[in-house]
Amino acid sequence: MNIKLSSIIDPERNAAFAVPAIALSMVVFAYSVRFGPLSVLAFYLCWLVPVALAPRIILARPGPVALLMVVPIFFALSTLWSDAPFVTLRASVQYGITVFAGLVAARIVSVANLVTGGVIGGLVVLLYSAVNGGYSYDYIDGSYAFNGAFSSKNQLGYFATLAILFSFSLGWIFRSRGAWVALAAGTGFLGLVMLWMSDSATSLLSGIAAFSAIVFVGFVMLLAPWLRRATVFLAATACGAVVLLAYQLSTFDRVLGAFGKDSTLTGRTYLWNRAFEIGAQQPTLGLGYNAFWVHGRPDAEILWDQFYITARSGFHFHNLLIETYVGTGMLGLALVLALSLLLIVMPIGAALGRGSVGSLMLFSGLGVLFVVRSVAEVDFVTPHTVGSFLVAYVLLRLFDHNRSVRHAMRLSLPDHVLPSPSPTRTAESFR
Repeated sequence: MNIKLSSIIDPERNAAFAVPAIALSMVVFAYSVRFGPLSVLAFYLCWLVPVALAPRIILARPGPVALLMVVPIFFALSTLWSDAPFVTLRASVQYGITVFAGLVAARIVSVANLVTGGVIGGLVVLLYSAVNGGYSYDYIDGSYAFNGAFSSKNQLGYFATLAILFSFSLGWIFRSRGAWVALAAGTGFLGLVMLWMSDSATSLLSGIAAFSAIVFVGFVMLLAPWLRRATVFLAATACGAVVLLAYQLSTFDRVLGAFGKDSTLTGRTYLWNRAFEIGAQQPTLGLGYNAFWVHGRPDAEILWDQFYITARSGFHFHNLLIETYVGTGMLGLALVLALSLLLIVMPIGAALGRGSVGSLMLFSGLGVLFVVRSVAEVDFVTPHTVGSFLVAYVLLRLFDHNRSVRHAMRLSLPDHVLPSPSPTRTAESFR
């Protein structure tokens, strides 16, 4: 059988490959622990084979790719000073491949195909959890919650939120029709049910923030270019004032109380304090990527015992920056902080330009989702996770988009040739 290369690497012709590959990746990210190494191998093949067939996918514009690989490379270099070098090397290679896969996907998967695959994959993930899942008891706050086929209710809520975001994007941003609308509606409804059953405050609050970002960016792109900067500035100022006022009025504690939480965030503040104490032992370079949570380390064993983690695995400091600080010190923290800032600044910056497209609404929502979740979770500095994959995808798409806009401006094309600022422009134009 003769398969054309374009059916694999051309974003406008490879839907038959790209959509199943994204859906498969979603399932692997969710359940690789359950399905085993073969599922991870299938994920690797999906994204490494296209590069082997056409290296120009990455080599054509290598600058942004190299920049986004700095964090994985630094994590791998921490093997040199790691307390657990073999653990660090293995985890950093896996994380590097996950990020690289996201970069490959950014070059060969259109945003429309990403969303479609995300809806299908999200539906499979949620259905599997609905059929094979159960409830778990939280020893910290003494409550039961549905965690599906995951080890944590927050992970179920996380994938439910992503399924809702992708479904919303497929139905509204990309204006799909017919059966796709029904699929998006069904997946979105199931996502809402799973989100409610998971009782995950982190997922609910981050989801609200993500949808607010989508709506705001969509509104901004409807304005004339000269009004956009003023609108963003006023909105940022208003948000800062609201946060300051909420802090002074202890509104944060009231919000936590509404979700049945206390000001310690069910033990997270104690966990963070211990992390600062541990990280202070090697503040510049850290203990090594993923080197803290290993069997036999006294501090890790104590924390596993205090938080009732009988499996002695799958646990972290419940904060992206704090986890990074312990593992890779201030240098690693600076790199990951820069990555987090890019997730907020780049979508908004692109939305201010003349080349604005509807895909920026989704990217803004995803960027806000990951940054908000980073306060209580560790989503995009871990191997074989959907966050690590999507952050790489989003940022490289934005780098390539900005490059295309600058190139068009240099050529001084007439206004009628430049990309339309309409927020409903299809993903195929966002190359």
